Amino acid sequence: MRSLFAVIKRVAIILLQLLVTGAGIFYVFHDTAKRAQVGRALREADWRWLLLGWLIYGIVELLATVRWKLLLRVQGIAIGWVRAGVIVVIGLFFNMILPGLVGGDAARLYLVFQQSRSRKTRATLSVAMDRMLGLFSLLFLAVLVVLLRLRWLQQFPQTARVTYVALALLAGVSLFVLFLLGAIGFRQVPKLPRRLPFRKQIVETGKALHLYRAQPATIAIVFLLTIFSHLAYYMSYYCAMRSLGAPGVHVARVVDVLSIMPLVNTITGVPISFGGVGVRETLFQTLFGKLANVPVALAALSASLGYLIQASWGVIGGTAYLMIFQKGKRKRAFVVAEGRARF
Repeated sequence: MRSLFAVIKRVAIILLQLLVTGAGIFYVFHDTAKRAQVGRALREADWRWLLLGWLIYGIVELLATVRWKLLLRVQGIAIGWVRAGVIVVIGLFFNMILPGLVGGDAARLYLVFQQSRSRKTRATLSVAMDRMLGLFSLLFLAVLVVLLRLRWLQQFPQTARVTYVALALLAGVSLFVLFLLGAIGFRQVPKLPRRLPFRKQIVETGKALHLYRAQPATIAIVFLLTIFSHLAYYMSYYCAMRSLGAPGVHVARVVDVLSIMPLVNTITGVPISFGGVGVRETLFQTLFGKLANVPVALAALSASLGYLIQASWGVIGGTAYLMIFQKGKRKRAFVVAEGRARF
């Protein structure tokens, strides 16, 4: 019964995401005039800006690899640079094709468990810490934007509402994470009753968290790397928008992109559509259209192009996964055949 309920729940989530994604795309691009404008913009696009955006997004994945390597090293887990980078882009691929927020994390853990089976808890915590630092760095950037440009964001009722929703989401999730960290109680974990369910796993998590607590310099470096990773991600979308900046077409300034993207990132992080598609285009149309005077069709199109830049790196991750999977499959088949032959 439970398995049936889980299947129904997963199907319902997928259907909801499909509905939201389709509704968002239809809302943004259903107008004939907008589609004509989009077609003209694509024909006149400067593909050099898209190439630059693609290279800049590569920096996002490079920084993600470096910070995860640092987090793994604290836990005593050694993975080569190339393998870590491949696992990171594979995680990106699964984040894009699976519903929810943890598909890529599960893929990362599956691949790292193959090398560190005895330290599954610590490997899991490295991914969780990566997520937490990403959340807190996003909260930092969003608060910084609000402090510096709140009046600009409040110019229109629609943009003000988006700002408040994003801040509420960030604050709520951050408080929840802090509550969980406090509930674990770094130093009190070993004192938990021995009959407590999952006590061993909780104790191991507490010990692993204590390792991070004992190395604040490493955590500070990882936090800064995460900040730079966010900024590089935002700049890839700026390049996508600049590629549509034909003569006479207004595009947003860098400061406007850096101010709006933390809000967009926060809302699209809620898994109500596939990869934020549909929701992101709607937010771009509203925020960049009103605050930066970007034509709404081009604003929505730049959201789609920015996501395609990211998706292209996901395709690289998917290709890498298939190569690794097929290699492992052939290796297992060879071992089985060799065993039968000996028998």
